[in-house]
Amino acid sequence: MATWADTKGFIAANYRYEEVNDTLLKLVFDTGGLRSQLVFVAWDKNSEGVEWIRVNSPIGPVGEVDIARAATRLGDMIVGGIVVIGDYAYVTNAVPLLNLDANELVEPMVRVLSIADQLEGELLGRDQV
Repeated sequence: MATWADTKGFIAANYRYEEVNDTLLKLVFDTGGLRSQLVFVAWDKNSEGVEWIRVNSPIGPVGEVDIARAATRLGDMIVGGIVVIGDYAYVTNAVPLLNLDANELVEPMVRVLSIADQLEGELLGRDQV
């Protein structure tokens, strides 16, 4: 995958998704135990114009998430960081789009959604989003 169009085509061929806008896709994954987890896959450019794919999965509302505890838990994880977008805290990861292979998208996406679901369960005790 070397373009956003290629990435969207790969996602369309392998997952159910909703196109939020030209640069943002929303996917919902069943994580078992009657739980589900949202994942947002976004196209973006950095200040040098290099294209990136950003993967965000919500933990929960900022006012209900212990951000310090979530960040501490992420210290044990191989991927992910914490960002706040609007009123929600998310687990996030980003990868450069140039020369992106399917596994370089899928593996971080699965890790991010799994970590977000785990943190959501630990910190909120319920399936929030």
